[in-house]
Amino acid sequence: MNEGEFIRVVCNESGLTQDQAEILTQATLETLAERLTPEEADDLASQLPESMQDLLLSDRETPDDFGLDEFVRRVSERSGADVSEVREDVHSVFSALRLATAPGELDDVLSQLPREFAEVL
Repeated sequence: MNEGEFIRVVCNESGLTQDQAEILTQATLETLAERLTPEEADDLASQLPESMQDLLLSDRETPDDFGLDEFVRRVSERSGADVSEVREDVHSVFSALRLATAPGELDDVLSQLPREFAEVL
Protein backbone atom coordinates (compact mmCIF):
# COMPACT_ATOMS: atom_id res chain seq x y z
CA MET A 1 0.00 0.00 0.00
CA ASN A 2 1.39 3.41 -0.89
CA GLU A 3 0.78 6.63 1.03
CA GLY A 4 -2.01 7.78 -1.28
CA GLU A 5 -3.90 4.51 -0.79
CA PHE A 6 -3.39 4.72 2.97
CA ILE A 7 -4.79 8.26 3.09
CA ARG A 8 -7.74 7.24 0.88
CA VAL A 9 -8.66 4.54 3.41
CA VAL A 10 -8.56 7.15 6.18
CA CYS A 11 -10.70 9.53 4.07
CA ASN A 12 -13.25 6.84 3.21
CA GLU A 13 -13.54 5.60 6.79
CA SER A 14 -13.68 9.03 8.43
CA GLY A 15 -15.25 11.34 5.86
CA LEU A 16 -12.32 13.73 6.24
CA THR A 17 -10.77 15.64 3.35
CA GLN A 18 -7.39 14.49 2.08
CA ASP A 19 -5.60 17.30 3.92
CA GLN A 20 -7.44 16.53 7.17
CA ALA A 21 -6.72 12.80 6.77
CA GLU A 22 -3.01 13.48 6.24
CA ILE A 23 -2.86 15.64 9.37
CA LEU A 24 -4.80 13.06 11.41
CA THR A 25 -2.59 10.23 10.17
CA GLN A 26 0.60 12.09 11.02
CA ALA A 27 -0.68 13.01 14.49
CA THR A 28 -1.89 9.47 15.18
CA LEU A 29 1.33 7.77 14.08
CA GLU A 30 3.52 10.23 16.01
CA THR A 31 1.44 9.66 19.13
CA LEU A 32 1.43 5.89 18.63
CA ALA A 33 5.24 6.00 18.41
CA GLU A 34 5.31 7.54 21.90
CA ARG A 35 3.28 4.62 23.28
CA LEU A 36 5.17 1.72 21.64
CA THR A 37 8.54 0.21 22.41
CA PRO A 38 11.17 1.36 19.90
CA GLU A 39 11.38 -2.19 18.54
CA GLU A 40 7.66 -2.42 17.87
CA ALA A 41 7.56 1.06 16.37
CA ASP A 42 10.41 0.02 14.04
CA ASP A 43 8.57 -3.18 13.08
CA LEU A 44 5.42 -1.25 12.28
CA ALA A 45 7.30 1.47 10.39
CA SER A 46 9.02 -1.11 8.20
CA GLN A 47 5.63 -2.16 6.83
CA LEU A 48 4.40 1.32 5.97
CA PRO A 49 5.14 3.41 2.89
CA GLU A 50 8.63 4.87 3.09
CA SER A 51 7.24 8.40 3.20
CA MET A 52 5.40 7.55 6.45
CA GLN A 53 8.06 5.55 8.27
CA ASP A 54 9.76 8.50 9.99
CA LEU A 55 6.50 9.31 11.78
CA LEU A 56 7.00 6.20 13.91
CA LEU A 57 10.71 6.49 14.51
CA SER A 58 12.00 8.29 17.57
CA ASP A 59 15.00 8.30 19.87
CA ARG A 60 12.95 7.12 22.85
CA GLU A 61 14.32 4.22 24.83
CA THR A 62 11.08 3.43 26.64
CA PRO A 63 7.46 4.06 25.72
CA ASP A 64 5.30 6.58 27.54
CA ASP A 65 2.61 4.99 29.68
CA PHE A 66 -0.76 6.53 28.87
CA GLY A 67 -4.28 5.39 28.12
CA LEU A 68 -6.78 6.09 25.39
CA ASP A 69 -7.96 9.45 26.73
CA GLU A 70 -4.41 10.80 26.77
CA PHE A 71 -3.74 9.27 23.34
CA VAL A 72 -6.77 11.08 21.92
CA ARG A 73 -5.79 14.32 23.68
CA ARG A 74 -2.29 14.18 22.17
CA VAL A 75 -3.63 13.43 18.68
CA SER A 76 -6.09 16.29 19.09
CA GLU A 77 -3.34 18.66 20.16
CA ARG A 78 -1.09 17.67 17.26
CA SER A 79 -3.84 17.76 14.65
CA GLY A 80 -5.74 20.80 15.89
CA ALA A 81 -8.99 18.82 15.75
CA ASP A 82 -11.63 18.60 18.47
CA VAL A 83 -11.12 15.77 20.96
CA SER A 84 -14.59 14.30 20.31
CA GLU A 85 -13.93 14.16 16.56
CA VAL A 86 -10.47 12.67 17.02
CA ARG A 87 -11.80 9.82 19.16
CA GLU A 88 -14.04 8.77 16.25
CA ASP A 89 -11.55 9.45 13.45
CA VAL A 90 -8.54 7.66 14.97
CA HIS A 91 -10.38 4.43 14.14
CA SER A 92 -9.85 5.15 10.45
CA VAL A 93 -6.06 5.32 10.87
CA PHE A 94 -6.05 1.98 12.69
CA SER A 95 -8.19 0.51 9.88
CA ALA A 96 -5.63 1.69 7.34
CA LEU A 97 -2.83 0.24 9.47
CA ARG A 98 -4.55 -3.14 9.51
CA LEU A 99 -4.82 -3.09 5.71
CA ALA A 100 -1.26 -1.85 5.18
CA THR A 101 0.54 -4.34 7.41
CA ALA A 102 1.15 -8.07 7.44
CA PRO A 103 -1.33 -10.28 9.31
CA GLY A 104 -0.62 -10.13 13.01
CA GLU A 105 1.40 -6.90 12.99
CA LEU A 106 -1.42 -4.73 14.30
CA ASP A 107 -2.11 -7.39 16.94
CA ASP A 108 1.52 -7.01 18.06
CA VAL A 109 0.98 -3.26 18.30
CA LEU A 110 -2.26 -3.70 20.22
CA SER A 111 -0.58 -6.04 22.70
CA GLN A 112 1.36 -2.99 23.94
CA LEU A 113 -1.74 -0.86 24.40
CA PRO A 114 -4.35 -0.91 27.17
CA ARG A 115 -7.56 -2.83 26.44
CA GLU A 116 -9.50 0.42 26.23
CA PHE A 117 -7.92 0.99 22.80
CA ALA A 118 -10.42 -1.56 21.49
CA GLU A 119 -12.84 1.40 21.38
CA VAL A 120 -10.99 2.88 18.40
CA LEU A 121 -10.55 -0.37 16.55
